[in-house]
Formats: sequence, C-alpha cells, structure tokens
Amino acid sequence: MVNLLKIMPTKPKSPKSPKSPKSVKQHHKVKEPEDIEVGSIHEEMEVPVASEVVFRKIWTIEKFHKTISKRDLLDSPVFRCSVNGMATFWNISVRFWKGSGGKKITNPLVICLNLTGCETEETGQARVRFQFGVWDARIRHWECCPISSVVLNLQNSRELISVGYKSLGILDRHIDSSKDVQIMVKLQIIQSDEEVHSLSQDMARLMSADVTKDTVVDCMCGQEETPIRAHSWIIKCRSTKLGNRLLQHSDEKNTNIRYKLEFPDLSHGLVSELLRYVYTDKVDNVEKYSHKLLPLSTRFQLPGLTALCERSLIESLTPTNVPNILLLADQCGCDNLRKAALHYCEKSEEIKDSVHQVGGGKTLAWRVMEMVNPDLFLEACESIGSSSSNLDSPGTPGSWSD
Repeated sequence: MVNLLKIMPTKPKSPKSPKSPKSVKQHHKVKEPEDIEVGSIHEEMEVPVASEVVFRKIWTIEKFHKTISKRDLLDSPVFRCSVNGMATFWNISVRFWKGSGGKKITNPLVICLNLTGCETEETGQARVRFQFGVWDARIRHWECCPISSVVLNLQNSRELISVGYKSLGILDRHIDSSKDVQIMVKLQIIQSDEEVHSLSQDMARLMSADVTKDTVVDCMCGQEETPIRAHSWIIKCRSTKLGNRLLQHSDEKNTNIRYKLEFPDLSHGLVSELLRYVYTDKVDNVEKYSHKLLPLSTRFQLPGLTALCERSLIESLTPTNVPNILLLADQCGCDNLRKAALHYCEKSEEIKDSVHQVGGGKTLAWRVMEMVNPDLFLEACESIGSSSSNLDSPGTPGSWSD
C-alpha cells in the first residue's frame, strides 16, 4: 500500500520563493486593523418654534404573546427628544390590569408614557401633547388613540414622572408575520416661555383683543357663547374668497364695526376654529372638526388648512369611517386623502366583508357611496379586491356611521 501511494500521480507543488530577511521582519509587524470609530453621536434640532416639531418613536415588542406571558411589566429603552438646547428623556411602559382574583389580564394593555429626565438651561412650564398608536399589520396603517395633553414643569432632573396612559386592546391584526407588535407614540413639547413673542402667539393675542376689530361674524351661537368678531384686513390677506364675503355693516353700539361675515349654517365652535387658523395657522380641535373644516378649506382656498385636515383624517382612518372619508376626499378634490383611503382599503378583510356582507350594519355607508358616486365605489372595490357590486338587495338594514 505504501508503494502504491508512492507511484500515484500528485499535483506538483509550486516552488516556494525564498523569503528575504526583510520580508520576514515585515510579516511580524502586521497588526489587525484598528476600530477608527470613537465615541457616540446624538441628534439635537434647532428650530424657530419648538412646538412645530413632532417626535415620533416606535417601540417593537418582539414575540409579543410569549413576552407578555412571562413578564409582569415591560419597559421600552429610554429615548431622547432634544430641541433648542433642551433635552428630555422618555420611555414607554406596559402594565397590566388585575382581575378579581388578582390574576394578570393581558388584554387590553395599559400603555404608559413616562418622562425619565430633563436637561435644560432654563426651567419653565411646557404643555406636552402625546398620542399613542398601534400598527395594523394587515393593512399597514397606524391605529391612533385620541391626542392627550398635560402641563409639566421642566427642570434639570432625573426623577421619573408618569405623564399619561391609555388602555389599548391588541388584536390579531396588530401582530405581524414575525409575531411582533409595534407601538408608536407622537410627542409635541410646547414651551410656554419660548413662544411668548412668536408670530403665531402674537396673532393669537390679536385674535383675543376686541379693541380694533371691525367685523362681526354671524353664525349659530348658543345662549352662553360669545359673539365672534374679527379684523377685516387679516381676513382679506389670508383668503380672497373670505374677503369677498365681507358685507358692509354698521352697529350703533360699536362704531368700530364696518363689516359683517355670515355663516348662518355653521356652528360657533367650527367658525371659531376656522378663524383661529386664519389668524395663527393652527387649529386647537382638529380631530373634532377636520371633516367639517376640510370642505371650508377648499371652498375658501386655504391650502395649509387643507393639508392639516388631510393629515388628521388619514390618521383617523378605520374600516368603519373609510367610505365616508373617501366620499369627502372626492367631493373636496383632495388627492392625497383619496389615495390614502384607497390604499387603506387594500388587503383588509374587514373592509371587504363590510362591502359584501348582507344584513351587516356597516354596509349602509358603502351603499350610500354606490348610489351617490358609483365610479368611486367601483374604484374602492378594485382596491379591496373586487370590481363588481354585491349590494343589490334594497332592503339591507344598517346604520350610518361617522
């Protein structure tokens, strides 16, 4: 066997070139590459007005059901929100309700927002607006809770402060293919002292001062609601359409009044928010009034208000209200809102069922769309996954849902 191996052909070895003493010496000096990245970087924003900044943070809870079954509490990593020299530190936490026997209830969850620390050169009060949301993995859309607001005293501290909480139900549609759940929080920090002399605040003060106002605004007022007055020159500057509606008017009790602006069919609250935008570029109750302000924004050519209402309505989309929002978007010619609503309809079994079910309460909204705007209805059906109408039975019971 040894002799046989000796005569078997083998691959010839390439001759080795002799190494010079110099090359050998260099070989011993070779070192592994050093890590040239040193230290860490964090982000800090500088903006004219801090209240215009909205921070959005997303917390992914991996293997959601497995994770919550093993733990009595969950905390997210601490995240930093830094703007104009003030840094705040936050985290999101999950806590659980207890049943009558003291047993942990895993659904719904209690989602908490906590301020874990603050670094600032100047102390003062600030209003914090926050909003929780959970990711709908089936239709790839955030389901958002109502916006909450709280006033905090911000100063150098590492003391944990619980800012607010929401009870949040986690359903099958919130769990993605990796069995994870994503929870989102949006934060807006409005520093009182910082914005005392901002243009928006100055205009808000002008809106509150009755001394130089020359226009009375006629709308539906309750007994305890104060009559609305405004400045004609601001109305004319902000909207030509609104300016053209000003009527000559005099008031014996107030000689400053020269004009009248009539909105006989609009509520006092809605008109107040419309004028608040005209003065300040902001709306205090946009979630409540966005569906009514949107038609007014396009009618009076206020594109900034249109964009603001569109964003609010997109965030509020649900399987129940999507047909109404689609009709509204089409009526107002808002392409961004229309596309977002149609995209929301894609891959949604719940919406598909609401279109095709018989005797379901949600079907009426789609039936109205089919009658009022059949082209839009067919387009929505194509997005849902069906190009034909199944709503032919005239007696389907149901209820209109806003």
